[in-house]
Amino acid sequence: MKLTVAFFVFCLISTVVLAQVPRNSLDLWLKSDTGVLFTSNRVSGWLDLSGHHRDAEVSSAVRPELVPGQLNGFPVLRFNGADITMQTKPFRSFPGKRGTVFLVFRLNGPSYTSGSGVSTLISTYFGNGVTWQFCASPDLYIYYDGVGSEGLPLAAIKTKAWEVATIVRSSDTTFDLYRKGEIRVNYRVSNNQPDSNVLRIASNGRLEVLNGDIAEIILYGRTLSKEEIQEVNAYLLERYHIALPEVPGNYNWIYFLTGILAIIIIAIVSTRYFAQRKLRKKIREFEEQERLNRERQRISREMHDDIGAGLTQIILMSESAKHKKPEEGTRELEDIAATSRRLVSSMSEIIWSLNPEYKTLGQLFAYMREQLNRQLEYAGINFDLQFPENNESVILRNEQRRNLLLVTKETVNNVIKHSGAGNLSVTARVEKQKIIMQVEDDGRGFDLNRVSGGNGLRNIRHRVEELGGQLDISTEPGKGCRIRFSVPL
Repeated sequence: MKLTVAFFVFCLISTVVLAQVPRNSLDLWLKSDTGVLFTSNRVSGWLDLSGHHRDAEVSSAVRPELVPGQLNGFPVLRFNGADITMQTKPFRSFPGKRGTVFLVFRLNGPSYTSGSGVSTLISTYFGNGVTWQFCASPDLYIYYDGVGSEGLPLAAIKTKAWEVATIVRSSDTTFDLYRKGEIRVNYRVSNNQPDSNVLRIASNGRLEVLNGDIAEIILYGRTLSKEEIQEVNAYLLERYHIALPEVPGNYNWIYFLTGILAIIIIAIVSTRYFAQRKLRKKIREFEEQERLNRERQRISREMHDDIGAGLTQIILMSESAKHKKPEEGTRELEDIAATSRRLVSSMSEIIWSLNPEYKTLGQLFAYMREQLNRQLEYAGINFDLQFPENNESVILRNEQRRNLLLVTKETVNNVIKHSGAGNLSVTARVEKQKIIMQVEDDGRGFDLNRVSGGNGLRNIRHRVEELGGQLDISTEPGKGCRIRFSVPL
């Protein structure tokens, strides 16, 4: 028995001597792997290793649990967040308004006794004189001195992740907070001095009970130097193998320059994109305006050439008929009537081609079938019209609709007037993004070389070329005629 006690004392002294912590002003030192008194893993006491014998004991009905191997092989004291607390013998914390505290802990979840889920780490709260409390939640640390509270926002304190927190009272009214050895914030506190009081562990005496684990607590009655703070943090991080916070290494300037370069590239690309987008919009507007101008010129030309010439012809015929006797002016009156009908038909076609409701290829074929039926009804020719169905998805421009209609009608009109044909076929098909139309008759035909300069064929060829298409005429005297033209969509 004596040998066991001696060995225990030797281990205790060796641990204190070999530890990398300053001894000057060390007020309290609690370690989960040394000096924990327990029965069946339920803790009853925690021996102070500072030499002041400020041992902690359980002050609640429910005792903490000693859980082995939780922190890289080290045991920890686990508090349930509901009804467990421990307290040391009374002593004065932060004497002379100075002091340093180190804690190795983790949160396992929100406290069950706090409305906001805040867990107390250590405190002298609900004691004699001025009190204080150091707490943690998943979002922040809190230091409360009974007069005012300070919430210290940080990057999220992850649940079930081990933390090494250091609070340093460096003046009468300021505290520094370190996290895993790295200083994070400096904050103000009230200018007061805590009285001699018990130090409560894992609660403030009755509320805000810690839901988490504690591995080690070290408390000093003075402000440690920056070198000493680094030394103690290095000891704790190395002892428990806790990973340092992820901070940029020696390549900060590379990340910085990369970020600046990325911003510059994004700015250049964005500027260029919006400039090109604006330019494309202006080009589209210009092209649309040019198209409208061409359309106006085309309509104006057709009105002048067709309607204007027809009206002029009617005027001349009317003047001629006016100077003749009634029985002699019959021919002029017939010509006026025929010309008027032609002008009405032409005007109807122009209006139809300008109507935005009739813009599909299917609608053009339907209108063309109606016009050709009317044109051929009393011509004395057997005719066959074959147009494809279901072309409502193909959209045509006004110019395309108008010229396709006129070319087809003029070709059929030439057959009626000049071919002497008994049979006529008009066919259309759509293939490879082209409209292909063919007008074929069994009439007398003609010598293409002798009539190539005629107005009818010249007008047909001109309209097909305006649409970017191709015209093919196949005919011989006595062998009929086939006119075929293709126009790209």
